This record gives sequence, C-alpha cells and structure tokens, in this order.
Amino acid sequence: MSAILEPGSGSRKGRLRVAEGGLVVALLLMAAFAWSPFSPFPFVHGLRFALAAALLWGLALVLGEPIGGFRYWARELLPTPFIPYVFLNLGPLIPVVNPRIADELLMRWDAAILGREVQAALYSLPLPSPAVDVLSLAYSSFFFLPLSLVIVLAWRHDPALQRVTAVLALTFLVSYTGYFLVPAYGPRATVAKHRWESLPHGLVGGKLRVALDELEATKTDAFPSGHTMATLATLICARRRARDVYDVLLPIGSLLIAATVLLTYHYLVDLLAALPFLVAAWWLAAWLAGPVPPAEPAVRTTRE
Repeated sequence: MSAILEPGSGSRKGRLRVAEGGLVVALLLMAAFAWSPFSPFPFVHGLRFALAAALLWGLALVLGEPIGGFRYWARELLPTPFIPYVFLNLGPLIPVVNPRIADELLMRWDAAILGREVQAALYSLPLPSPAVDVLSLAYSSFFFLPLSLVIVLAWRHDPALQRVTAVLALTFLVSYTGYFLVPAYGPRATVAKHRWESLPHGLVGGKLRVALDELEATKTDAFPSGHTMATLATLICARRRARDVYDVLLPIGSLLIAATVLLTYHYLVDLLAALPFLVAAWWLAAWLAGPVPPAEPAVRTTRE
C-alpha cells in the first residue's frame, strides 16, 4: 500500500505529520460539534478546541524537523499531551451527537455471545486482593505503554518512528469515534455494578481505580475497548521495530487486556469490537503515512 505521505515527504519543514494532522482534525471536529445548533455550550467552549488545534499546528511549524536536542524530543513527543486532552473533553460532546446510551444493547450482545450463565459467572468471579492490585496496575499503564515505545524509538532515532506514531495516534482517535457511535458506560455501571463496588481495595488497586474514575471525565467510553486497541497496536509496532521492548510490554499488555473485563470496565463485545476498529486505524495510518516495516536484522560480523 503506497502512502499519501511518502517516506520523507511528511518530514519537510512546514508540514504536519500524520499523527499531528489527525489530532488537528479531531480538535476542529470537536469545535464544530460544540458550535452546532444542537449544542448547549457557549461559543467559548468550541473556541478552546480550535485554539488547541492552532497551538498544535503552530508548535509543529516552529519546532520544524531537528535532528537532535530539545527540539527533536519536543517534536517527537508533541502529540502526547493532545491525545488525553481530546479524550478528556469528549464526554460533554457525545450526547450532542448521539444521546442514546447503548448499554442495554451491549449487555444483550454479551449474553448472546457468552450465554447468561457464563456472563453472570464472569462478573462474579472472585479475585484475591493481590490479583486485583496487579490488574489495576496493569490497567493504569494504558497510556504509558505506547509512550514508552515512542520514547525508545526516538532514543534510537528509528527511521519508522513517524509511522509508528501515526498508528498509535490514529488508533486512539478511531477508538474515540466508537464512543459517539455506541455510547455506553460499561458493565461496572450496569450488569456488574455490585462486582465493581465489591472489588478488594488491596494495597494500591482501590486507590488507583478511584483516581482513574475521578480523572476520567468521559464516562461513556466502553465501546470499543480503547485499552485493547492501543495495547495491541503498541505490541504489534514493538514486535516489528523493537523486539526487546515487545518482550517487556507483552506480559503487561496481556494483563491490561484481561483487566478490562475482569475489573468490569468493558463488556466482552467491546474487546471483540476493538479488532475491526484497530484494523481500520492500522489501514488508515498505512494509507496516510506508510506501513510500519519490520526492523532490519542486525548485521553480525565474524572473525575468520
């Protein structure tokens, strides 16, 4: 698949990279939703998103394409604060676009896949405090797994870094579209509410869950599982570009995905839906920035 931005073309001074462009488009769409005739928000609410888009674009142009130093790191990590900014501000906009909550539909799909007995057993499975602590820690690492991969690849000046960043950023953004299409709170607010409230607090698990719940302003974010999408995208990219990083992230990512269901954040159908959404994000990133190629094998020299 040939990329819209051929290798190197997105690196010219004055051009937005694919990850940055995707975030600019997302922020401008958020401004448009806030300014729509159906929105109850004042003009300034949408203006914040438009200004954030202008700030991202302006910083990208000012930073240019340095090959090292502070500006290099600032440009490579530029999308990092804007991804959570987009997510944390989606909550009030989702009802403007789609006010219908889909938890009942997702519960029926879950029951059809699992059977009601298995569904009930899944959401009542006893978990000891140490297991809940480990799962909560893994779940909380969600944003740091892709960030750690980007930092390692930037440190190594990996030539495919921009393509990896495009995959990761677009994976987040494509997952956000699902929140508008199928707004849902997840099982912790419905079929597994008692399980959520009765999970052991443990040493750190309870505090982490409370902190995440307070920080997460967007509540109807169950479908698809963005945690699953971003984790799988990170693992695929790491396997292709940094096998040593993949080996470290694989067990953490596996626990993270398990935690989405065992800690009642997601229905099983949310995890299944993550796969086609991830395929769409991966295809879009490959189309715009080019596919993420496998790393060249290290050249070994031997003495005669």
